Amino acid sequence: MRRILFGLLAATFLVVAPASPAGAQPNVPDPAQMGPYEVGFTNFLLIDPSRDGDGDLYDHRPIPVYVWYPVDPETITGSTPQAIYPFDPIYDGAGILPVLSSTSSDWEPYGIDRAYQEPAVSADGPFPLLVFSPGWGFEPWGHISIGTRLASHGFVVAVLYHHGDCWWSWEPCDHLAVCSFNRPLDVSFALTDLLAKNETEGHLLFGAIRPEQVAAGGWSLGGYAAMALSGGDDSVCDTLYGAFPEDPPAWTCAPSLVDPRIRAIVALDGSNQLLHFDELARITVPAMGLGEEWEMLALPPPGSESWQARQHAAFSGHPAYRVDVFNSIHQSFSDLCELLYVEYYLFSLPDWWLQGNLEAVCTPFTPTIEVHRLVNQYLIAFLKTNLAGEQGYQSMLTPGWALGNEPLIEFFVTERRNPHSIDDDWPDNFIYFMHQPGSAQAVGPKDPDFLVPVLRHRNPQ
Repeated sequence: MRRILFGLLAATFLVVAPASPAGAQPNVPDPAQMGPYEVGFTNFLLIDPSRDGDGDLYDHRPIPVYVWYPVDPETITGSTPQAIYPFDPIYDGAGILPVLSSTSSDWEPYGIDRAYQEPAVSADGPFPLLVFSPGWGFEPWGHISIGTRLASHGFVVAVLYHHGDCWWSWEPCDHLAVCSFNRPLDVSFALTDLLAKNETEGHLLFGAIRPEQVAAGGWSLGGYAAMALSGGDDSVCDTLYGAFPEDPPAWTCAPSLVDPRIRAIVALDGSNQLLHFDELARITVPAMGLGEEWEMLALPPPGSESWQARQHAAFSGHPAYRVDVFNSIHQSFSDLCELLYVEYYLFSLPDWWLQGNLEAVCTPFTPTIEVHRLVNQYLIAFLKTNLAGEQGYQSMLTPGWALGNEPLIEFFVTERRNPHSIDDDWPDNFIYFMHQPGSAQAVGPKDPDFLVPVLRHRNPQ
């Protein structure tokens, strides 16, 4: 990976990143910047009667959904209320949380786009839909940066929370196999509800969504969910023995089924290690994986170097892209660093708490405001081209564009089309490029013998 000045790496995520060179054609909005729409927000709590709840407050499974959507700029006035993001949409703080919500203005000082509470959807609709699943143990407001930025470019973005992930200490903490089993089901249930609202005259989201243009996305375990929805998982439990002190519940040793409504997927540092290589190869829709760059994955302990390349080599859809972000870590692909500041101010937390958490996951790495810019830029270009069918963004989706414009990005086009990327004489391994441009190659196991840790993201309080 070509090196950049280390001064940038030492900066905090609060440093304002310079505008990137215009990556799109002149007739389309620059996907690296906020788009032409203002952003609306709404949220609701769904109940899936086919699955059990917590046995206490909920008889059946609760599924919170946060939705960002495009709004015509002339709709917004000085009296339009700012978006309100509930902190605990399931238990409402359990009588413990001192502040039950944050607002858009709490996040905007850290580079997150502004959103408003439930203005009318833009008259330009309907729009493509991205249904997004957070990482294991992470809340939907951990991806406001994606929801707001994509909505400003003409997408409806629905981000879920998954009951049993226990972000808050008063929530249930399910086994990883249970969380993995429930995630795709939650996404499909929420998608069905969103499409029903889209057909319900008088509802805020009436006519907002193009049902034939639905993508699934996710970070970490949410990335697994997007992949499972596209290629299936023959047995959810089979890769999870040893990940917990106790074995997976027997009922999780069942398949996770494909949702045919998903037309593209995007995975942010997605947990593809929970799927076998042949299961990943069943993914035939256009796909993009964004994640950590090879040299970060190769740091001790070894064994994760091929994490990003593995799914990319397996995907059978066209196009399939791999986007590696230099000096990023797993948490870089969420809004965790911004959350630290929001919680620090809203909960009046001590300085040592803030500084310790920033030093652990934020300041040593590429500023997250820059990671968000890059991630959203590539998500928009990919989804505009391969989901919405719009022209003008394709030039960004090339290795040459990254080489000329984005020094923090290594970009790989469908590797399996290169005869050197997968050698059929090596049935248990695949060959992939370590860096862009593809000169140095490495060999990775198609199905590793060990499970790369899947992090549960607990509230840093």
